[in-house]
Amino acid sequence: MRRAAELMAGHPAVNLITSKGEAATQSVFHLHVHVVPRQEGDGLPLPWTPRHTAHPGAA
Repeated sequence: MRRAAELMAGHPAVNLITSKGEAATQSVFHLHVHVVPRQEGDGLPLPWTPRHTAHPGAA
């Protein structure tokens, strides 16, 4: 988590995401985090699983 915070400090907008358990879309059962740099209009839907698609017109 400390390293994730260090990575996040260098970005103006970031999602920090972790999942635990199958119901939370986890397929490999171990602790992990995602540091996802973001920007306006990036079109990334969250969560980004095959069941979800980007909003219409998203890049």
